[in-house]
Amino acid sequence: MNKILIGVILYLSSQSFSYSQTLKQAIDLTNNEQFDEATKMYKKLIQLVPKNGENYYFLGENFFAQEMTDSANTYFSLGIEVEPNSPLNYVGIGKLQWYAGKTSEGKANFDKALIMNATTKNVKVHKEIAKCYIKAETKDLPAALKLLDDATKIDPKNTETPILYGDVYLEQGDGSKAIEQYKKAQTLDTKSCIATLRIGQLYGRAKNYPLAFEFYQNAAKIDSSFAPAYREQAELYYKAGKYDLAKSKYKKFLELSSNNIDARRRYASFLFLNKDYNEAINQLLLVKNVDTSYNVVNRLLAFSYFEGGKYPEAINSSNLFFSRQVNEKNKIIADDYTYRGKTLAKLGKDSLGVIELLKAFEMDTTKTELNSDIASAYYKTKKYNDAIKYYEAKINSKKSVSTQDYYNLGKSYYFIQNFEKADTTFGSLIKAQPELSNGYLWKAKTKTNFDKDSKLGLAKPYYETYVTKVKDKEKEKRDLLEAYKYLGAYYFVLKDKINSKLNWDKVLELDPNDEKAKIAIKALN
Repeated sequence: MNKILIGVILYLSSQSFSYSQTLKQAIDLTNNEQFDEATKMYKKLIQLVPKNGENYYFLGENFFAQEMTDSANTYFSLGIEVEPNSPLNYVGIGKLQWYAGKTSEGKANFDKALIMNATTKNVKVHKEIAKCYIKAETKDLPAALKLLDDATKIDPKNTETPILYGDVYLEQGDGSKAIEQYKKAQTLDTKSCIATLRIGQLYGRAKNYPLAFEFYQNAAKIDSSFAPAYREQAELYYKAGKYDLAKSKYKKFLELSSNNIDARRRYASFLFLNKDYNEAINQLLLVKNVDTSYNVVNRLLAFSYFEGGKYPEAINSSNLFFSRQVNEKNKIIADDYTYRGKTLAKLGKDSLGVIELLKAFEMDTTKTELNSDIASAYYKTKKYNDAIKYYEAKINSKKSVSTQDYYNLGKSYYFIQNFEKADTTFGSLIKAQPELSNGYLWKAKTKTNFDKDSKLGLAKPYYETYVTKVKDKEKEKRDLLEAYKYLGAYYFVLKDKINSKLNWDKVLELDPNDEKAKIAIKALN
């Protein structure tokens, strides 16, 4: 053979090998959730081989993994344009349709891709369709298994196929078969971070957290740049209540993910769950500076601003979230209404707030704690009968009942002059919290309505106990005056001059200008 021809063949072979390796590296970057770096590499590959449809497909997949479906669609379409006979980009278009709920159109594109692939037998086509059937909300696991069987016939040693088999079995609830496939993937590729991660996730689902953590650590040891391993470690630290360690691992995840938008969103969600609201707000605002398309950012901002006590900012973010969610109301969750209602209440708009809270409760009746919020909003607007209904519901649920629930329920009964129920409720409050002064005060107030002339002294023991429980005399000055005046008058009627004068003196200590006390003391002398 001509030496020049041999040289050309060898050169072309080396270029092909280099290209394949580079594409694999780019795909690995996507799997590592290092999306920015992956994007740069795919774009270089497109410059190098502009007519290769696979480059466009995997760049589209890189955007799809970040939920940037418009960008994904752009590159899938460009891939079809530059290489019409390449089936992978039809898989990409089909996947977008399938995820959007257009399963018939999606399957049509999958079938088209499979027909086109009949001669070339590119195993990637089968695997990528199978991934969609496994991971999308609308699943077709039998179809996924058939595709994986076909993929195995084409390439029995492909390392990703067993992982996808394992994913199918995991979705079917068969952990034994799933782990068998993940271990098979590890045998085929001892450096498979994804297989190791999947085993960890399987143990995590089984709540065997120590073993799950061990596999996440192993995945990081195999490849210290494998970002998902650090995210999973962070989640486990969070579950264990080790928030500083969780935050540290999540920062590592963010760093390895090249600070990509999707990673930052996830980090912000983690910070919110960790009650680090100010830092969550900072991260969410950084996301908005780069990408305003993700409406969940506005949701999290509304939640974080509320928890941070920034109510005007919270309602602005909530307004923006709802205005942009009008076409996807099915994705609104109960917490969206809950936080909106609570925010409006904090801004003094209780009537509007209760409307939103009722929507939240209607959407999720297991949220019994909302009864307190709804009742409180009604209480503030003096709709005491409505307040009573929801306070009673909260107390009857026996879930996280607070002393404030009893206190406001008792006062609601008091204000509608149902003194018998007010008396019972304040009795329950005293029993639940015997050191709380207000229980005795309102029990005493209620008792005066059963003893108008105070001859029976029904309120006396409660006023007497109340004055001993007060911790801040200046703060409770008005109520203390009420108690001492009652006791002074009670003992005056009994002609007990010593105790009467003692209580009227207490009145003058609090208010030296009180005329009633002056008159009483003068009469006692």
